[in-house]
Amino acid sequence: MIREHTCITIDCDVCRSAYEPDEYAVHFRNLAEARDSTRREGWTITADGKVICGSEDDEHLAALDALMPPEPVMQVPGQLGFDGSEEPA
Repeated sequence: MIREHTCITIDCDVCRSAYEPDEYAVHFRNLAEARDSTRREGWTITADGKVICGSEDDEHLAALDALMPPEPVMQVPGQLGFDGSEEPA
């Protein structure tokens, strides 16, 4: 009997490495299963479907940093900056 099955595999969007925790290609039944398994291994899957493996080299860290919102400005108008100068309002 021949049956058609749909499965999901995961590759890193930065380095294109496949998710192979025990050196074999893992096939998931659905996205929830894929997300849960890869997150336990330190991979990141964003809401828009980007996947970043757990490597900690400069390229991967830059990709993760790009996902972060900008740092808030903590200085109010008229407050002195850390260097002693007053920021323009």
